Amino acid sequence: MKKIEKFPKIIIVGAGPIGCYLGQMLKHYGFNPLLFEEHKEVGLPVSCAGIVGKDVFSATVIPISKQSILNVIDGAKINFNDSAFLLKRPSVAYIVDRAAFDKNLSLGLDIQFETRLEDIKKEENGYLLKTTKGEYFAEILIGADGPYSRVRKLLGFNSNLTLYKGLQYRIKKEVPDKDRVQVNYIKPFSFFNWLIPEGNGIVRIGTISNKPIFELEKFMEENGIKGEIIEKNAGPVPIGTCDLVKENAALVGDAACQVKPITAGGIFYGIKSAEILAKAIKNENLKNYEQEWEESFGKEISLCLLIRYVMENIDNKVLKKVFEYIKENAPLIEKMGDFENHSSVLWSLVANPRTYPTIGSVFMGVMKNPKILMRLLRRR
Repeated sequence: MKKIEKFPKIIIVGAGPIGCYLGQMLKHYGFNPLLFEEHKEVGLPVSCAGIVGKDVFSATVIPISKQSILNVIDGAKINFNDSAFLLKRPSVAYIVDRAAFDKNLSLGLDIQFETRLEDIKKEENGYLLKTTKGEYFAEILIGADGPYSRVRKLLGFNSNLTLYKGLQYRIKKEVPDKDRVQVNYIKPFSFFNWLIPEGNGIVRIGTISNKPIFELEKFMEENGIKGEIIEKNAGPVPIGTCDLVKENAALVGDAACQVKPITAGGIFYGIKSAEILAKAIKNENLKNYEQEWEESFGKEISLCLLIRYVMENIDNKVLKKVFEYIKENAPLIEKMGDFENHSSVLWSLVANPRTYPTIGSVFMGVMKNPKILMRLLRRR
């Protein structure tokens, strides 16, 4: 057996934005965690659209630098089947340079690069970790290692997730509406294409779909998008549920499926989850992490997962009716919608009696689909 080189109390596997923010939170509480990062530097390769809600910079325990912000977004144009509407929300979101965003979060942390976790052996007081840089011992082990989490796999965390395909091009192109994103639904409200202006003569064209290359090229052709492709980003998006704690190990961020099921964004949920986890570690009660996270986000994610499942499996005619109803109620969504909590829009619409015919259409669509009915019955 190789000589054990260090004995840090806490090891975080993964130095992405959530792993780094957790590291900063733990330092804030007096710990000195060691982070493993399998790449040569923080922030690369990029595998995210790079749009975040304003709360990422205003509702965190540790202030996050705004140096990575490239553009401010004031709304969106939403499209489906040749129908479209506008949503206007001043400064609702920011477009960030994801590499710079991650690097800012990593400042001052103890990170060991080009270190890949290979195996985990449970010992009486912690975990012996075999890596490409030797063996390490951790009393507390955190998996912040993304959708394909090795920690999740090696320790056998229970999970029920699907990895969706994401692809994005950065293209040199000027667009007239530099403060507005464009979303084209392939299937509301789960598969979609996007156009995100960086505000600097570059746009981000991306998709989450079953056929990402086909859908992205089709989207570009239909919208007349031409220009030099200067960067390609790709990565899976984990949608589903996962256990968060197992003995003295925990998962956070994409490794824990802490991702919004409707829009596939994970930065805000991951940051708030890291705050909960760090507090649980400080209080020496890791189980509190799972309990508090469920209270804060469990119902929201569970409801949005159900919505996503229904929309993925329901008849296209019903989807058109749902979209048209949402289009008619765009002013209500502008007023009541929450960038981070999508169920707020649902409850606002359900409270409106005009919703009842649309709800009836969805109900009839569900009744005609045994697959959806079985899913609903399993939730009871």
